[in-house]
Amino acid sequence: MSLLEVDSLSIQFGGLVALDGVSFEVEAGAIMGLIGPNGAGKTTVFNCMTGVYVPTAGSITFEEHDLLQMQPHQIIGTGVARTFQNLELFGSMSVLENLLVGQHSSMRANLLDCLLRLPRAVNEQRQARDRAGEVLEFLNLSEHRDVPVAGLPFGLKKRVELARALVSSPRLILLDEPANGLSHEEVNDLIELIRSLRDEFLVTVLLVEHHMGLVMAVSDKVSVLDFGRKIAEGTPNEVQQNPAVIEAYLGAPRAQPE
Repeated sequence: MSLLEVDSLSIQFGGLVALDGVSFEVEAGAIMGLIGPNGAGKTTVFNCMTGVYVPTAGSITFEEHDLLQMQPHQIIGTGVARTFQNLELFGSMSVLENLLVGQHSSMRANLLDCLLRLPRAVNEQRQARDRAGEVLEFLNLSEHRDVPVAGLPFGLKKRVELARALVSSPRLILLDEPANGLSHEEVNDLIELIRSLRDEFLVTVLLVEHHMGLVMAVSDKVSVLDFGRKIAEGTPNEVQQNPAVIEAYLGAPRAQPE
C-alpha cells in the first residue's frame, strides 16, 4: 500500500521549470531512492513535500493528508521528518538539547504548563528525554549527549541531524544527501544504518543521494529525475541498465566510426 503519492508535481521559478509533472509512489516500509544529475529537481521535491515551496501544479498525499494544504509544522505533525543537505543544527546546544528541540512540534503542553511545572508538561518532558535517550543509544551517540554540537566531527553531526529527525517518531523520513562529506568507511556504515532504522523504527525512507553505491545497495526502488522530469523508475538493477539513465549521467553515446 502506498504511504506517499506524488502526482504530476510541477513548479517553476520565473522562466525556469524546476519540476515538470513528476509522479511517483512510496510503499509503506520501503526504502526508495530519488536520484538524478545536479539540478534535476530532487531537493525541490523535498522542499515541496515539507512546505518550503508551493508547487504550481500537482498533489502530494501522505496517507490521507494533503500536504500541500498544510504549514510546515503541521506536516511534521502528520509523521514526516527530514534531514538537510546542509546541516541545520544548533551548534551551541548539546546533542541532547538538539534532540529535545526536535520534539517540540509534537508536544501539547503550552508555555504556562511548563512554567508552572504542571503534570502534563512534566510527563511530556520526561517522555521526550526517554525518547531522545533511545535514539542516541541506537545511533551510538550516548557518550556525546552533553557535548555541544559545534565541537563534533562532521560525521557525528550528520548522525545528530538524523537523530533529531527520528525523535519526532516519523512514519516517513526524507534523507537529503546523507552521505555528503562522509568517508568511504562512514558510507558503508550508513548503508547498514539506513536499513536498521527502517527495521527498528518501522519507518519508510525516501532518499535523495548522489552516492550511487549507497543508493543501489540500500534502495528497494529507485526513481530518476533529469531536468525536472522523471525519466525512469524500477529496481536498482533495472535503473542501472536503463539507456535514458545512462545518457543522463554519462551523456549521449558517441557514434561509432564506420
